[in-house]
Amino acid sequence: MTEHTTRHKTMNTIVHAAFRRDLARFDTALSGFPAGEQARADQLKTAWDWFAGELHHHHDYEESYFWPALKQTDADVSAITGLDDEHTAMREALAKAEVAMGDLHADPSAEAAGHARSALAHLSVVLLDHLAHEERDLEPVSAAYAATAPMKAAEKKVIKAQKGRLGSVLAWLQDGADDDARRALRKHIPPPVILVATGIGGRGYRRDIATVWSAPAH
Repeated sequence: MTEHTTRHKTMNTIVHAAFRRDLARFDTALSGFPAGEQARADQLKTAWDWFAGELHHHHDYEESYFWPALKQTDADVSAITGLDDEHTAMREALAKAEVAMGDLHADPSAEAAGHARSALAHLSVVLLDHLAHEERDLEPVSAAYAATAPMKAAEKKVIKAQKGRLGSVLAWLQDGADDDARRALRKHIPPPVILVATGIGGRGYRRDIATVWSAPAH
């Protein structure tokens, strides 16, 4: 899985970068899964539940807040139709991966790990193609209209929806992020807010999720 680089103009691509990192982490973890290790299966299921939840949140926010906001402006939103269809395909691939990861959790065998890895590989193809398409065709439009009233209102709705979990989200966005993503995050969110929210609210993520990726594979 190759590293994808993009110039971060909005929070959207910072989130995309986190999805790409996690997909690569899952592939590595599943390729070296220690057969019979229930504890490792438990860890990966915890990390999976976080990843799947964030993926659902992200696309729900786009469909419920950001895309309707763009449609309230004079922006060219012709790309949204194709991206909406891709969301459907992504959810179908995600559902299959969900089953496979559940099966691995129930039966931490080499065979189940192989099936899970295949399911996530399919999800990766679908999701990464979608992210690249969105960044190519819609991200420049979103960035150009980011300061408009509808988009600012949409941003506030997302922040409100993140109440109680902002610290964990910020911890996730920084976990393994490169310098470009970290700098971009500080441009969108005041550094003191990041520091305080991550330090306090991000403890759960650091304890339950970040440790999954720092844990030895065997």
